[in-house]
Amino acid sequence: MTTGESAGENTVGDVFSAGAEEFHRWSPVLWDPIGEATAAVAAPADGESVLDACCGAGASALPAARAVGPEGRVDAVDLAAGLLAIGERRAREAGLEHLRFHRHDVTSWPAPGAGYDVVQCALGVFFFPDMDRDSAALTRKLRPGGRFVVTVWEKGALGGWQSALVGAVETERPVPRPPQRDQLARIDSPDTLTAWLTDLGGDAPQVTRRRFDAPLSPDTAWTLATGSGTRRMLDGLAPDAVERVRAEFTARLTAGGVTDLDVRVLTGTARFPG
Repeated sequence: MTTGESAGENTVGDVFSAGAEEFHRWSPVLWDPIGEATAAVAAPADGESVLDACCGAGASALPAARAVGPEGRVDAVDLAAGLLAIGERRAREAGLEHLRFHRHDVTSWPAPGAGYDVVQCALGVFFFPDMDRDSAALTRKLRPGGRFVVTVWEKGALGGWQSALVGAVETERPVPRPPQRDQLARIDSPDTLTAWLTDLGGDAPQVTRRRFDAPLSPDTAWTLATGSGTRRMLDGLAPDAVERVRAEFTARLTAGGVTDLDVRVLTGTARFPG
């Protein structure tokens, strides 16, 4: 679930790759349910072709591959090599030979001649350097009438966990507001996500909401912090400073009574006439 940002040191792809194992520990209770929900809205049919953009460890690519069957095609594209390796392993274990993982900038990934039936992106579009431009590039990979499906965090999601983490890091140094938060803020409600899909050129957008809680402990909360995009907040801190952040983070979670991760996502879909 990482971006089409160009490869290079300290890119978002590098951050997610470095925390790949920590990321994957959350797959059963967080990433996979979100991926399943994304693929359920996309509803790929037997024999269809799917581009899974910012695929991470395959949370939405795997259910899409099961849905399209061996006559279908799923290309899962990301820049985080560590996550791609996990996704490839999962696809082999599931016998999904028609699911292929690729390390590539997804915005320049070549579509098949007729275009994809579905382009889906779970928790990725707001990481793009330019969300509008780069998402429009994804829609151009669709066949005429193909479906574009995006899942984003709803406003307020992850609130207690995220506030505790930012506050803990700020005891060591300032935390600048990352650009992806401003991009996400433009599409984090049903109305704004619908309007955005319309502005991209989509027909009759629809938005589905899903909410659930995932249990948190101090250890699993820290694993999520180091296995997602928030890992970047710790870059450059000395080991002793990181340990102080972890202790402060745990103290803030305890003081705030944060024992569950507040998971709220929106999945929007629209057809693109081409």
